[in-house]
Amino acid sequence: MLLQPGPPLSADQSQQPPPSPQPQLGAPPPGSQPGLTAYLPLLASTAGPSSLTSSSSASSTPPIHQDVSRYLDTLQDMLKEGWTAHTAKDGRLYYCNHITRTAGWLPPIENWVQTIDLPYGWEKAIDLKGQPYYINHLNKTTTYEEPERYHYNDSPPEPRLVVLHRSPTLGFGFVAGSEKPVIVRFVTEGGPSVHKLEPGDQILAVNGEDVKEAPRDHVIQLVRNCESTVSLLVCQPQLYNAVGRKSTLLSAGKKAKLKSRPIRVRFAESVCVNGAPLFPPSAFSLGDLCVPPMANVLKVFLENGQTKSFKYDSTTTVQDVVTSLRDKLCLTAGEHFSLVLEHVKSLKRNKLTLLDPQETVARIAARPGAHKLRCLFRVTFVPVSAAGLAQKDLNALDYLFLQCCNDVTQERFAPELQPEVALRLAALHMHQHALANNISPAKLTVKTVEREFGLDRFVPASLIDGMKRKELRRLLGHFLKLNSQMTGSSTKMLTQLQAKIHYLDIISGLPSYGAKCFSTNQRDGVERVLLVSPRFGLSQIAGVRNTVPQPICNLEDLTRVVVTRDDDVSNTVTVFINPDRVITFSMEDRDACEFAIVLAGYYRLMAGKELPLEQEREPTVEEIAPPYLS
Repeated sequence: MLLQPGPPLSADQSQQPPPSPQPQLGAPPPGSQPGLTAYLPLLASTAGPSSLTSSSSASSTPPIHQDVSRYLDTLQDMLKEGWTAHTAKDGRLYYCNHITRTAGWLPPIENWVQTIDLPYGWEKAIDLKGQPYYINHLNKTTTYEEPERYHYNDSPPEPRLVVLHRSPTLGFGFVAGSEKPVIVRFVTEGGPSVHKLEPGDQILAVNGEDVKEAPRDHVIQLVRNCESTVSLLVCQPQLYNAVGRKSTLLSAGKKAKLKSRPIRVRFAESVCVNGAPLFPPSAFSLGDLCVPPMANVLKVFLENGQTKSFKYDSTTTVQDVVTSLRDKLCLTAGEHFSLVLEHVKSLKRNKLTLLDPQETVARIAARPGAHKLRCLFRVTFVPVSAAGLAQKDLNALDYLFLQCCNDVTQERFAPELQPEVALRLAALHMHQHALANNISPAKLTVKTVEREFGLDRFVPASLIDGMKRKELRRLLGHFLKLNSQMTGSSTKMLTQLQAKIHYLDIISGLPSYGAKCFSTNQRDGVERVLLVSPRFGLSQIAGVRNTVPQPICNLEDLTRVVVTRDDDVSNTVTVFINPDRVITFSMEDRDACEFAIVLAGYYRLMAGKELPLEQEREPTVEEIAPPYLS
């Protein structure tokens, strides 16, 4: 291996670990020669794969030995202080770091040739079938997916002035997001922005007005106000010689930076421009948007109306995405959160499927019908007490409150949420929203809410459509007055935090709050549904007409769960309960997996430790790159 990815490795070429560093070897002279970056490609191309990777060539041709020695001397002068270069018995180049007393195949990052396409630490190899694959020496993995290529350019991108003419059907043909500066997210195919704007363009000025530091809504409004043409000053962001794959998964450095300045964390929002859809309908495709598809990109929808895009490869797991989102949102109570899938074509808004944290995103995207799925980041394992969560993590409480507000208005709790309770919740939500927007609750009326925010933000659509508007306003006004009486004092009013906790306390009384139901396969002719919830523990509902859960055990009494495969479609789930009880169910494959994950998640909350889980995994059928050896 040379300074960059090195010579391609064939499948029959052994990848032996580098020898230990030799303390007696002297370090190279300090400093490096001028023109290092320009000279390294010449060194790599002159040495060539044949001279440094084939042990037979090196041993049979003495001149090559001399060439290798000469190249090593030249290379040694270029390495940073404390590093030396050597060749193994098979002729493969390795490096010793005498400061840390370690050895490896990778040179210092300063000596990585920046004219090649592969990022630092990546190497190209060939498998037994002659198919190329890629070795990542940084995380010791292999993949058939080509890493993102970087083309380095010392000159920064130049701003461009573009003039767009509005289309009667496509508007100006782009979708923008983020802010300070606003960034072009998508360019609509066939629209007026094609060949003029590019994804990632930063909008610096609109019609001559500097908008680099302007709020996003102001920039969008400036564009919308243009009836026929708009003049934009845009510029691609500077690429700072980044190495590795571009991804939103956080590095350790980014995590430390976020913790030191959490208030500056922002998300890229998919903003509606000229009538473009707010969200694409799927997590794995851009659906009806007329834009080129982006390979290996997962869109995660957040409860605050934002989205986050993740570039993934064959090694990216669901847990990687969840961990990154927790860090981005500054959540400390991360055990409550997970990713779920929602079928966008389904009429059942409460049908959410929990994802296995250990499953790779690539396998989920490969499922049949994945283009019809949306990926949501949600509080899946709800807390026993909202007040307890507030003491532990206010950010998690805010997210749960937003999630419950969305569930109420989107009628995920229907039909168990009674109209009176829904209006009571709407009044609390209005109170909190008024405080958040600097409106005194003492002056808050239904007409004010309707005029400033609209009722559909707070009230389920079925109530807005099914009730007379006068009656709806009367009931909402009544519940708004009740908010002022909840403090027990005529001079005090509910704070935002108190309103959120009262809201969540009411929601927690619903039977389906935080609950998951699983159907079992009929063995005795009786249909059974298993219910897992913090309120009812592990329960069952036997028969179609019976709706009262029959308790099986408390969740903290579980001791072990075993999932075994019966065939391609069904699994046997065995639940061990303290002290000596054992129950067994037959479930469909994915239901059994999700059932075990839900039990483990709630057990972690209730008992404060991990539930022993033995699960027979589905055999992997897709092609896997050869394993990483060294």
